[in-house]
Amino acid sequence: MGFRFERRAASRKARTGLASWFGKPPGAREVGERLRRLVPRLWPGVEITAAGKLRAELHPLASPLTIEVADDASLWVRGEAGSVGPGYCDEAVARLAPVLDEIDYAWDEADDVRDAMARWLAAELAAGKTRIGMPAGRVFLVDAAVQTAMGPRDAAWRDAVLADPGAGGDAFAWWERGPGQLERSRALLAMWHEVPWREPIDKAEMAVMKRVDADLRAARKADRELALPYAEWAELVANLGDDERAAELRGRATGPSRIGYRRFAVEVDVGTGWLAALPGSFTGNRDDSSGYYWATDGDRVIEVTTMETTESDSGKLLDVAPARHPVIERVVDGARHGRAEAYETDGLCVVYGLVAIAPHVVIVTCRASERDPAWGLALWRSLHRA
Repeated sequence: MGFRFERRAASRKARTGLASWFGKPPGAREVGERLRRLVPRLWPGVEITAAGKLRAELHPLASPLTIEVADDASLWVRGEAGSVGPGYCDEAVARLAPVLDEIDYAWDEADDVRDAMARWLAAELAAGKTRIGMPAGRVFLVDAAVQTAMGPRDAAWRDAVLADPGAGGDAFAWWERGPGQLERSRALLAMWHEVPWREPIDKAEMAVMKRVDADLRAARKADRELALPYAEWAELVANLGDDERAAELRGRATGPSRIGYRRFAVEVDVGTGWLAALPGSFTGNRDDSSGYYWATDGDRVIEVTTMETTESDSGKLLDVAPARHPVIERVVDGARHGRAEAYETDGLCVVYGLVAIAPHVVIVTCRASERDPAWGLALWRSLHRA
């Protein structure tokens, strides 16, 4: 459960009493029609749903805001801000201010969103949560007490936030609204979750890295005093091929590069219920129809094939495919049987491994120019059923 952001606004005009003699507030239908005209003009890209609600994108790591009119003509704005921070909520309120002025509405009183988010964070930690604001569907293998959207945190940090919820502000990329803050938060969260920390190997990676560079440039232009991740920015720019600008940015850094979950291993579903620990720098694709998965980081390649049989004996499943190369390791652990082979071909070191947990079988081939088979062996060892 994330941090649910919700704000209500209502007409300044009274519905009853003497004040209503000077003009009653508009009805829900009229307000809805005006919103659907006004909001898209002030907020490009707003989507109008079939139900008449408005959906607005505000941050790439947050789900869209919804804007709707209730039966009593009150206006409601709702969103999920736990992965981004309270600045997201402030920005939504600020962007809608001209619309509220136009329809003569005002926001209801509300608690300070920073206090509310700090309490939510402390409550999540008190409940034993170890992933706060993390995207679903991706599990990074990090030795840390807590994974936040802004990086792993140790037990001391967790205990400090439990004692003083206000100490947890560094778990959010967008704590305050202000010049450059939106762009800075976009860049920081992309650096933590999307940037592969190597040279780009396809157009999608190139686009992500260029977008981060552009956001950091915009943040710096908006506020020269903003704290920016210069070491990581320099590394990213170097990977984009601009060594001269990377050197200039490196000179502004106050420490080494540390941002980036993709510097760690990530647990990946390689198909039909098999999981593997891959380097976070890898990018890949899975074809469920054929049980085939591949991934690469530009220097190393893995290919995985999964299958299901009618055999109930894991040992017999391995015997069906006798070893063709030197066996460097075997495993027998209950129903889990496996074998890893290693050889060289065309200047590449290849690790070929099988694991059977009857009736399931997975075959992995790891290729790299480096002569040490250790990384391929570690990947083979990590294969297990979900």
